[in-house]
Amino acid sequence: MLALTVGVLAGLGGLALGIIVLFADRQGGRPWFYWIAPLLAFGFAGMLIQLCVAYWIKIGRLEVRGRPKE
Repeated sequence: MLALTVGVLAGLGGLALGIIVLFADRQGGRPWFYWIAPLLAFGFAGMLIQLCVAYWIKIGRLEVRGRPKE
């Protein structure tokens, strides 16, 4: 559960930093890798969130419910 929480927080943090860089830093004349960095941050954040959702669907719900009772 801790890894799930850390993954969601890292994904949301990457998304927030990408938005800040995308909208706050508007100086022209920079190389291509400066404008692609926010796009990579968005992709990384999306990947982490998708992994956390997949983990919750496959393992997290079973982990929270516990052992089946007879």
